[in-house]
Amino acid sequence: MIKFVIYTSKASIALSNIDLNDLITIARDNNKKNQITGMLLYLDGFFLQYLEGPENNIDILYKKLSQDNRHTSLEVLESGSIPSRRYAEWQMLFKKISSKEVPQFLKNSNIDVQHQGEIKLNLTQVKEILGQLSL
Repeated sequence: MIKFVIYTSKASIALSNIDLNDLITIARDNNKKNQITGMLLYLDGFFLQYLEGPENNIDILYKKLSQDNRHTSLEVLESGSIPSRRYAEWQMLFKKISSKEVPQFLKNSNIDVQHQGEIKLNLTQVKEILGQLSL
């Protein structure tokens, strides 16, 4: 079985495109070494990530992520085991979208906009966005 985790977090500082490219390059190299695949979505200062791989490797990575000063407000939306990988061909698929683009990925575009333009997505919406972006 393959372990997966879906989490969201808020970037603690604004990340430039160069910062994001550096982050993705390092993540892809590390993920390849650790047999981890998945997807990272950067949405106006928020991260949404789906990770999958060997249970111990996912646990170690998530612990590192939870201690990474680039993240705050980490929230696991779902974790568990699956029989096969969803993103087997991607060490880390990366997409950057704006909050204005979110409704186009959702059948029901009733999204909860929090203070200061923060978007609160439920698990169903997150899964729908991940599914649309992975095509």
